[in-house]
Amino acid sequence: MTTLDQLSVGTSALVDSIASIKDGGDFDVSLRLKELGFVQGESVKVLHKGYFGGEPIAVRIGQSTFALRKFEAALISVTQPGSV
Repeated sequence: MTTLDQLSVGTSALVDSIASIKDGGDFDVSLRLKELGFVQGESVKVLHKGYFGGEPIAVRIGQSTFALRKFEAALISVTQPGSV
C-alpha cells in the first residue's frame, strides 16, 4: 500500500483509508479530507506537484480539484488499480 504523496504526476488510484491526526490543536485534518470527498473507494488522480519540494500537490477527486500539502497527502492511503 502507498500514500497519495508518493504517486507520480498523472497516476490514478483509489482511496483506501485516511489516517487520523490533529494539527496540534483541535482541528482534525482527516475529518476535513473526508468532507472534501476523500473517502474509501473514491478515484483520485495526481495532476501536478510543485517544483520546489513537491508542494502543493494538485489532485482531482470526482469533478473537483484540490491542492494538498505533502503531510495531508501522506495521510491518504491509496491502492492502484491492478495491484494487490
